[in-house]
Order: sequence, then structure tokens, then C-alpha cells
Amino acid sequence: MIDPYLRILLYIIFALAVIIILLLLVIITNRYLVSANQAKFRAKKEEWEEYYLNYLSGDLDLEKAAESIKDEKRYYWLWNFFGPYLDVLDGSDFDKTKALCREISLIGHYRQKLQHGTISEKATAARVLGALRCKESIAVMISLLDSKHQLLVQAAALGLAKSGDRMTFFPVARTLLDNTFFTYEGATEILAAYGKSAAPLMVRFLEGETELLPGVAENENSKSQKKESDPKKVDPSAYSSVMIDLLGFFKYREALPTLHHLIKEADPETIVHILKAFLSIGEVPVNFDLKPYLEHRYWVVRNFSARVWKLTGDQRAIPLLKKLLGDRNWWVRFNAAEALYENGQPGMEILRMKAKGSEEDAAAISSYVLSRRGVELQA
Repeated sequence: MIDPYLRILLYIIFALAVIIILLLLVIITNRYLVSANQAKFRAKKEEWEEYYLNYLSGDLDLEKAAESIKDEKRYYWLWNFFGPYLDVLDGSDFDKTKALCREISLIGHYRQKLQHGTISEKATAARVLGALRCKESIAVMISLLDSKHQLLVQAAALGLAKSGDRMTFFPVARTLLDNTFFTYEGATEILAAYGKSAAPLMVRFLEGETELLPGVAENENSKSQKKESDPKKVDPSAYSSVMIDLLGFFKYREALPTLHHLIKEADPETIVHILKAFLSIGEVPVNFDLKPYLEHRYWVVRNFSARVWKLTGDQRAIPLLKKLLGDRNWWVRFNAAEALYENGQPGMEILRMKAKGSEEDAAAISSYVLSRRGVELQA
């Protein structure tokens, strides 16, 4: 007779074995279904691609293309097919693609999901309709910026950014910076999707037209107005920093006069953002005097100023670069030495002289830069 405890143990082992086998069956079945689904999509994609390219080239009219591509049961397949094209197309090809998406009810389907879908469905719909630049959905996406669900806020913000409606830039900026937990870099990345067309609005804001973003004060006194219950409320200078970075990202040289005026009164952090923008644009404003920033008390400002010197080539700043070879910060010394090297033979002579001198820091960085550039210490 089997011991009762042993019998219970065997039952437990058997039950666990059954559970494990069932889990393995579920996993295998799921992987098979996913693989089969992907295979079906790849087959559909190849079929649709032929019709779609013929449609873009004019060999197929809208009605026939729609009839050949339409798949009412799998709108997510249609989105996966058109999504990569929408990211790169513009002009007439984009307009034709949008017309086709409307004809096959892709736009209508996701507009309905944006209004009445689950949180996940609304988020997907916002991204899809933004990529399709669906103007009819802008009002709904703006309302989603007030959602308590961060997924919806992010999707709505990105959808609005891709929609091409630059007038939504400031509502999105304010939501991302004030009312969400997105990092500064994450917010900037989303706002970059607006493209260069939003740059004139950013310049106007930097020039003092704060009505574009109501409630954001221009001075430091606004810091005292923050509520303890609103810890995410950002300093007003964050808006300026984001816009300066975006102007640099877009290489918007038309902003140079505004940045030139702004840097004269800016705090050190904003100065750094402006210097970075100059580097991104590859140009400095007319009559820009770099010397005050090469002598700035903050090393980060001195560091980026040394890099910006390469854009100016101002010979009057050479003595300051020479002095920075002995700066207490290694990066300042390095970029000053790199700037002197870019000055050609006169700069290399300064580096050679410093490399053989008695100032330890200046000698070390001069030798290092000359060595990594393959220049002998002896002329």
C-alpha cells in the first residue's frame, strides 16, 4: 500500500508536470501563431507593395488601388505597411498616400478608435493620425494632452508634432515640460518632430512674445510662484533652452541675430545652449565677440567658447586661447589646444612652445594634442 504522503506528493508532481506541459503548449502555439501571422503579413506586404508603387507612379487609379489593398479585418497590417512610407514621403507622394489611406478607411477606422477606443487603441490612433497629418483629429489629440495616462499624453504629443500643425507647438511644449515626467531630452525629441516650419514661432518666443505661451514669465521672479504641490513645474528658462536647442538642431541660421541678442543677458546655462546652437548651425552672428565667454567664470562656458572659436577664427582671441592651455579643467585645456591647432602654423608653434615649457598642465595638453595629430614637437 502506498504511503498517503507519497501519494499526495505524486499528485502534486503530476499536477505540476501537467501545468508545465500546458504552459509549453501555450508558448509553442503562440509562437507558431505569431510566426504564421508574420508570414501572412509579409505575403500581403509584397502584394500590396506592387499595387501601391503602381498607384504612386500613376499606373493605377485610386479606386483600383484601394480595392486591391483594402483589408477591413486587419487595419494594424495596413498601418504597419504604410507607416514606414509616411515617415519619409512628402509632397504629392504623401498626398496620394493619404488619399489612399482615406479611401481604404484606414483614417476613418483610427479616428473612431481615437474617440472610443481603449487607452492603448487611442494611443496607437494618435500616432497613426499624426503621421497621416489628419487635421480633423487635432482637436481630439489636444484634449488628450490633459489625460492622466502618460501613454496617451506621449502619443498625443507625438501625433500633434507629426501632424504638421505648428500652432500646436506651444500647447505640446507646455504639457511635456510642465505636466509630465518626460525628461528634458525626451521632450525635445518629441518637439523636434514639428520640423523646421515651427522655427519662426520659437524665434518669436525668444524675442519676448510670451503670449505664444501664456503664463510663462520671462524673469527669475517666477520661480517663487511655483507651488509645492506642483513639483514638475519647470523653470521658465527651460522653454528657452528647448527652443534654442531645436533651432540649432534645425540649423536655423535666421535665428542668429536673436541668439546674439539673447546671449548678452543670458544665464550661464542658457549661454551654453546658445554656444551649442552656434556649433550646430556652423556659424556665429555678425560681429559676435567671443572674448567674454572665453574668460567666463564657468568652465562649461569656456569649454564651448573654445570650440566655437573655430567658427570665428578671430585672431584677437589667440592670447586667451593660449591662456586657457593652463585652465584648471582638462576639457577647456583640450579644446583650447584643438582651437590653436586649427589656427595653422602659428597655433602649432604656440603648442610646441608650451609643450616644452615649465607649466605642467599646458605642456601636457599641448604635447597630447600635437601627438594625436601626428605633429612632431620639433619644427
